[in-house]
Amino acid sequence: MTPPNERQRAAPRVLDPVLALVERVDRWRRRIRPVLPGALLGVERAGYRGPGTVLADGTPLAPGDRVWVLHFDNARLRGLVGGPDRWPTAAYRVAVEDLRALARQVEVSPPDERPAAMGGVTLLASLTRRLGFEVVAREPGPRARLEDWYLRSLLARWAPAGRGRLSRGRGELRASATWISTDELLRRYGPPPE
Repeated sequence: MTPPNERQRAAPRVLDPVLALVERVDRWRRRIRPVLPGALLGVERAGYRGPGTVLADGTPLAPGDRVWVLHFDNARLRGLVGGPDRWPTAAYRVAVEDLRALARQVEVSPPDERPAAMGGVTLLASLTRRLGFEVVAREPGPRARLEDWYLRSLLARWAPAGRGRLSRGRGELRASATWISTDELLRRYGPPPE
């Protein structure tokens, strides 16, 4: 395997225990809760922090709008990933079930608590794209570089192939923002219209 290039680097192994603690504290601080027991996805309820934008289906997002930030449960994902080169069917099926449960939660939410959209930042844009999320390149800068480094470090820690995972794939291993509007989530994963 070829060593990762400068942009594929992750934290050295000696920092793994520190990053494990950072990951646990970060999930606790953000109050990330699983969509349902045994879920692949967790939810952080937050306000949108990016610049004003319009999603592909026409949904506007303005700073402060209510959004649900989605997070993968890395331990659960690791248990579902079978082959190192493609998403296994099991991970995709669990993600679909999680999104159906999320759609049910949105449906019963009071209108003033309903999010405008769901999204997050991930290296796993191929899975989110298959699930119907729009994938958006992030603006380069110090924050994006730090998040890329942190997410690559998590990938190196949790992927079945370990650090070898960093040298696979096409192109640069960079995180993308992924979004799906609440309307699109309900259209795709909500109950069929009566």
